[in-house]
Amino acid sequence: MTRAPFHQRASGRPFAALALVAALGVATLSAAPGLAAETIEDRIEQGLNAAGEAAPTGDIGIMVMPDDLGDEDVSLAPGTDSAGLRTTLEPIDIERRIDKGLTAAGEASAFPPDYAFGAFQRGWFLTAFSLALERAESGDPVAQTLLGVLLSRGLGVKQDLTAAADWYRLAGEGGDREALYALGQLYLDGSGVARDLAAAAVLFRRAADLDHAGAARELGYLLLAGEAVDQNAMLAAAFFSRAARLGDMDAQYTLAGLFVEGIGVVGDESHAARWYAEAARNGHVGAQVEYAIMLVNGRGVPQDEAAAAYWFRLAANSNNPLAQTRLARMLAEGVGVARDAAAAARWYFIARSHGVEDERLEAWLERLDPAIRESAEAEARQWVAARGGAMQLASAPDGQGAPADSAVE
Repeated sequence: MTRAPFHQRASGRPFAALALVAALGVATLSAAPGLAAETIEDRIEQGLNAAGEAAPTGDIGIMVMPDDLGDEDVSLAPGTDSAGLRTTLEPIDIERRIDKGLTAAGEASAFPPDYAFGAFQRGWFLTAFSLALERAESGDPVAQTLLGVLLSRGLGVKQDLTAAADWYRLAGEGGDREALYALGQLYLDGSGVARDLAAAAVLFRRAADLDHAGAARELGYLLLAGEAVDQNAMLAAAFFSRAARLGDMDAQYTLAGLFVEGIGVVGDESHAARWYAEAARNGHVGAQVEYAIMLVNGRGVPQDEAAAAYWFRLAANSNNPLAQTRLARMLAEGVGVARDAAAAARWYFIARSHGVEDERLEAWLERLDPAIRESAEAEARQWVAARGGAMQLASAPDGQGAPADSAVE
């Protein structure tokens, strides 16, 4: 049997008993004149009871093992250990029973370690493929799915989407929800298989029924658009809701939009704000912007301009041009944040690098002190360049700016 690592094995009650023996000392536990062996065991038992490590009643020795840990007879003839105490198990038997006890107590896994997945996590893709192949050929759905992942991404082996689809199909037949979802995506995209949205919908439904959030979301999209399935906004909303509750931020964002528009659900801005907030907390940039807008306007939530500025700033740092423009307005006008002309100009220049223009900010920018404007523009160029982009230099109000085709090196 595969044993758990030592640091996992050494946490059960038998080891607590051994620790207590060590603490008392061998000399103390030796059969001293006037102290019978039974009295020694009684004292050990009392110590364990006081520490909460042993049951208060019963015939308990230093090595107490439940009777239901195995049917095999591993007991030997009674003997004595080095401390003069009675033992009825050899070390290998003791270790085996401890393993079983830890597993039963949830301290050690009842399943063997997945070395193939461990290699995959460490980036040892060829090793992962080799380890998974033997298990996959024996019908292990988890290993079959791992082979599908490696083949579909070309990790450690040549990319082969057709072979990946075959392994996903086998794993899906074994009930692996990740394989069902992955195969559905291949049918959706026509990768390695002929494009078949109806087949994708069936696979997504099977995976969704196994609580796969991504599959529930994808099925929701198909139902909402009526692609390969009958259009059904209410059913789509139900699947988006399932995915949202399972933590899928894209489903949370979409569900919020359905509540805003009243599509498939009764329109409710408070529900919309709730799901935008949830998606925003999960890192969905679009949701951060939408939630911030609701906070500014007090729609679905109490108005909170400071909180709105926080979410606009978060999305702006993710290079969302709408958030950058809205944050620039708030900084220029001192709404929800302290007025900061330099920061406002900087964010607006960054937004303009995306081709976005705002009439109100353009007028404000023309009135801005030229020194502040130039400094903000230079900082914006650095910000964009640091993210692998390039920004056209804007002309100064008097027309004496850098050439329009100047780019950041």
